[in-house]
Amino acid sequence: MSNALDRLVNKKKPSVPPRIDVVEEILPIPSQPKEEIAELTQDAIKNLSQDSKTSLSQDTNTETDLDDFETVRNTIRLDRAIDDSLRQLCQDERITKETLLEAAYLYLDAHPTELEEVVRTARQRLQRRKEIADYKRAKTMQERFLKS
Repeated sequence: MSNALDRLVNKKKPSVPPRIDVVEEILPIPSQPKEEIAELTQDAIKNLSQDSKTSLSQDTNTETDLDDFETVRNTIRLDRAIDDSLRQLCQDERITKETLLEAAYLYLDAHPTELEEVVRTARQRLQRRKEIADYKRAKTMQERFLKS
């Protein structure tokens, strides 16, 4: 192994001939006088500025939309069965869990009666999770007490 490593370390790199810059030879020397070139350049700039005025307003609207769109990273804990079902739904519909959650919130925000039902269910699930956490905490404390 060290023999192979020595060969790699001591391997000579191939020599490369020095680079010859031929950029100056490739570029043609303009035959037009400087005034004509300046005039053509000014015409092109005027046309470009007229075209860019219309696209600039569109770009400004897009930039405003992009500035308003700011994402936040969050990690959520889900029940395993719900997570599996949610993953399958998102895979079938070719969407992400994040966009599904956003769309669900926007829908519920527009429909207050459904929102109340979802919040009621969420409170029940939260209460159940708290009970499970309390049980696990008590079990751990009991195990530590019995070991002492």
